[in-house]
Amino acid sequence: MKKGILVFSSLMAASFSASSWSEEINYYVIGQQAQPFQIEESGANHSGIVTDIVKEIFTGSDYELVYHTFPFNRMISQLEAGGENNWVTYGSPNWGGVQADNLSTEPIYMVEHVLVTGASGEFEYTGIDSLKGKGVILLHGFDYPELEPYIARGDIEEIRVKDYQAAFRVASRMAGEAAFVEMASRIHYNMDKLGLDREQYEIQSFSNVIAEYPIHLALQPDMSPAIQDYINNRLAEIKTNGKLAQIVEQY
Repeated sequence: MKKGILVFSSLMAASFSASSWSEEINYYVIGQQAQPFQIEESGANHSGIVTDIVKEIFTGSDYELVYHTFPFNRMISQLEAGGENNWVTYGSPNWGGVQADNLSTEPIYMVEHVLVTGASGEFEYTGIDSLKGKGVILLHGFDYPELEPYIARGDIEEIRVKDYQAAFRVASRMAGEAAFVEMASRIHYNMDKLGLDREQYEIQSFSNVIAEYPIHLALQPDMSPAIQDYINNRLAEIKTNGKLAQIVEQY
């Protein structure tokens, strides 16, 4: 009798273990440079537009979300080397490379780029020729193919900075002589975060050089079709029920 109880208990334990098992989804986060798409504090307390959408997709599922936070260039190197199995981050068809190889069916956000200049300088932007003889302030690790020919010819000077605080500081100090190029959503988020006086800056659309484009979830190129179908179906669902728009509006 005791042997029968032992066998039954073992079967129950195995059944429970199998039913409670979950497959890992490895979510890659860019540290310190991707707000408001990905917001984190020393690799913890994750939030942001993309992060909240990914959380919503997998909430209540049999998948376990595992976070990996790296500086941008290191994250790209990791993903180009293969990354952890079933990896997810965000990307765009405009970016090329590993962040464009396999994208979600539905976009999650439309991106607009702007120019930020110090208000104390005289600078009227009408087109790319307005930047000739001036500088463009760019964050380390982020490249803009639309600007590269002008930079290569020496028509525009490239000024690289490590973070948003430095970018706004240089734009203010070089008012009229340099402009910070960045996504509008990141500009507004980081101005608020840094407590900057918006009246000290001019923000102008840069869409006639960098056209608006979509952001998608970027998926491991050889991710299993079943997981990809789950992600795409859930993304379509939260877009239809308004949850996706609700997440975006928070930021």
